[in-house]
Amino acid sequence: MGDGQAPAVAGAGVEMRCHIHLYGKYNDPVFQRERVAVEFLAQDNQLIEATIQGFFETQYEQHLRHVVSQYGGSFEQSKPSAPLIFAETDDTVLYFSSEKRFFDWVLRRFRYEDNTRVIFYRQIGKTALQNIKDRSGRSYCALGIAIGREEVQTIQLELFDEECPVLARNFLDLLLDPKFEAHPVHRVKAGSWLQAGDLVDGSGLHSEAAGGGLLRHESFTFPHDRGGLLGMASHGKDTNGSQFYITARQLPFLDGKFCVFGRVIGGMRAVLRACRVKTQNERPRIDIKFYALPEYTQAAETQHKAKEAA
Repeated sequence: MGDGQAPAVAGAGVEMRCHIHLYGKYNDPVFQRERVAVEFLAQDNQLIEATIQGFFETQYEQHLRHVVSQYGGSFEQSKPSAPLIFAETDDTVLYFSSEKRFFDWVLRRFRYEDNTRVIFYRQIGKTALQNIKDRSGRSYCALGIAIGREEVQTIQLELFDEECPVLARNFLDLLLDPKFEAHPVHRVKAGSWLQAGDLVDGSGLHSEAAGGGLLRHESFTFPHDRGGLLGMASHGKDTNGSQFYITARQLPFLDGKFCVFGRVIGGMRAVLRACRVKTQNERPRIDIKFYALPEYTQAAETQHKAKEAA
């Protein structure tokens, strides 16, 4: 198979009905290579059904845990660094532990080969990820997090502009504030969430919106039903300022009280690591600091229009 060409299938495939499931990260070249194969096979053979779903990194990790818990057995070998692919036939489930095992199987069963260079699928993955962001109507940004003396790790975020446009804009503006750089995480609720955003002295006593004052609670649409949610920390109705939190697990008791205005889409392991540090009175015993990473910022089109109209 050459770059950009359809794969060649020599001869008829084995007469077997099967449903191929493929899940992975948008920008993973292996996921994109397997996607092309599965889509081609499903179009070429009426006996093959396909379910293909791409995800951001964090959402893939969450979905992978769900599927592994559902199927168990061999699926427990699955790793977040690789796509998950398996086939269900009338009488069995075929789990493919590696890219090679899958392509060996489709070569043997359907005489399908793909000799395309990986750089081609790497570019497809990069483009697919950007297209998803462009079509979402949402803003994207990132935080650097340093835990103790460890190197800075990246936490990538997606903001829910459609429900919380003001809170999303406020957060993007806070990232531009020089005081955001190296400000501390002042609260860690072990295994539950971490909290930061006091840009005055890191005590947790200060919270002011980027433009001054406090902002209203825009929406309670998104529940605290999983880890990796980004919310505004407040101390009563319509008191959103600069403080924010990131959840490590579902926290339903926060629903209707605090606004979720975004989610982690990459780097969730750094959040979980931070939520495991030793604390004293919910203050981390080692320094945890946040940094803005402006090179990752992509404001939604609605944010650009709102800024122009202001």
